[in-house]
Amino acid sequence: MNPLLTAPTEFGALLQRFFAERLIQQQNVSPRTVAAYRDTFKLLLNYVGRATGKPPAMLALCDVDAALVLNFLTHLETERHNTIRTRNARLAAVRAFAHYVASQAPPALHLAQQILAIPMKRFERPMLEFLSRDEVRALLAAPGITTWCGRRDTAMLTVLYNTGARVSELIGIRVADITLAATASVRYMARAANNEPCLYGRKRRRKSGSG
Repeated sequence: MNPLLTAPTEFGALLQRFFAERLIQQQNVSPRTVAAYRDTFKLLLNYVGRATGKPPAMLALCDVDAALVLNFLTHLETERHNTIRTRNARLAAVRAFAHYVASQAPPALHLAQQILAIPMKRFERPMLEFLSRDEVRALLAAPGITTWCGRRDTAMLTVLYNTGARVSELIGIRVADITLAATASVRYMARAANNEPCLYGRKRRRKSGSG
């Protein structure tokens, strides 16, 4: 077997470059994506370590083959009780690394191709429900504004309702992104717009309220 596939230093070096060079420098992915990929590989390395009896520092590329990745995905669903959506997100992170390995380590091309051939798992998408106007009013009024926590929660719910922002986008908002002036506004990074900033202020409020 090619030494590149069996050397622990090669696997560690590729994984480090995948995060530092591919994700951060070349693709400039969001910190949330980096964190999600990091968590995936923490879980994967711990699982591979238990399956092979090797500590993470001694793992080689040949230890992380398609069969083991499939077993890891099964482990996520059956033992960690992850949803299929989460299982697919973990697989996406592993496949992204396999793409990188295929381009950087030709001797590992076949191993990477086998991992890339693992399909995403289909799942039933639930029917999206909606709230009535009275239910929305009740939801926004629930925290109350008599306490600091209540005002905070009311502000967060109001921003989510008026902007349509995701929770992941909301938690990325910083104090510097909020303008409390005559033309009050909040700026947030929209994932759907490839991390382009969205500005929500008076003009958009009038437009959204006119419907």
